[in-house]
Amino acid sequence: MKFRLSLLCGALALLASSCHKDNNNSQVVSQRYVHKYGYAVSQEEWASKNYPGQVITALRSGVVVTATYENHELHGPCTYTYPNSQTVERYVLYNRGQTAKEVLYDMSGMPMKETVQLSPSRHSLTLWYADGAPRSIEEFANDELLEGQYFSVLNEVESRVEKGHGKRTMRDAKGTLLYRDEIDKGFAVKRDSFYANGSPQSVTYYLNNQMHGEKTTFTANGEPLALEEWVNGQLHGKSTYFKNGTKYLEISYLFGKKNGLETYFVDGDKVSHQIVWENDRKHGPEVYYVDSAEKTAWFYAGKEVSKSNYDEQIRLDEIVSLVRPESNFR
Repeated sequence: MKFRLSLLCGALALLASSCHKDNNNSQVVSQRYVHKYGYAVSQEEWASKNYPGQVITALRSGVVVTATYENHELHGPCTYTYPNSQTVERYVLYNRGQTAKEVLYDMSGMPMKETVQLSPSRHSLTLWYADGAPRSIEEFANDELLEGQYFSVLNEVESRVEKGHGKRTMRDAKGTLLYRDEIDKGFAVKRDSFYANGSPQSVTYYLNNQMHGEKTTFTANGEPLALEEWVNGQLHGKSTYFKNGTKYLEISYLFGKKNGLETYFVDGDKVSHQIVWENDRKHGPEVYYVDSAEKTAWFYAGKEVSKSNYDEQIRLDEIVSLVRPESNFR
């Protein structure tokens, strides 16, 4: 992110909005301009004489932004306080307008997360526990994980990634296990996530950083909750969902859209309701099975129609497809 001060107020608005997305809370209340030698100057002097130093901006949200400039570029430390507090929430170190390091702190002033830009394509990421001990230290080339060390609450290394291969163990700031990844060639190929009580929450497979393969989800008691098929980050194939350990729903997907049969079950095996989908729209019969009787509604391209109208539309589609088989009219 690079800021220019040809229009000082506009640049400061950009600076404030980089951390505060709510425009109503990022409006400037006051600004002070301090020369690098410590004396205050006016906005006009600052802008016209290209002084090095700091701009101190108070925002309506209660956040105070202290930014260091040189030659009308961010150069040096830039801090953001917590609202209505002197405690720094975010520290950013700039080098000629480019971010060199960023650190996030909790309300007690302890570091939580640090990102250091090692080169244009490489960066390191460090996370800490609430008591200040390291949780993980990682190095990336763009999105590819190259090296990693992952620490337990006892400050012992519990897993490693070396040269893009290994195990990644992630815990929250209190030490609760969140997930474990299997890393291959710099990317996760499998993730086991966990509930706070340590029981499995889900097992997910990945390819090229996207969900790809079977995903299994469990309740905190270990009962099945969902069984899904994913291809390149989209639901694709049959997904099955459970209540109290019993199957109650099956849905067919085609590249993220409902396509085919959606079936609801009673007690895991008795069909109670079926819907036919095409391209994420109801298209065909929707059948309810009640007291050994069937009640059917008909849909064409997402709109409910009569059975005769549906049959007529399908007949017309067949005629059109014979005339122009390469076209898709739905």
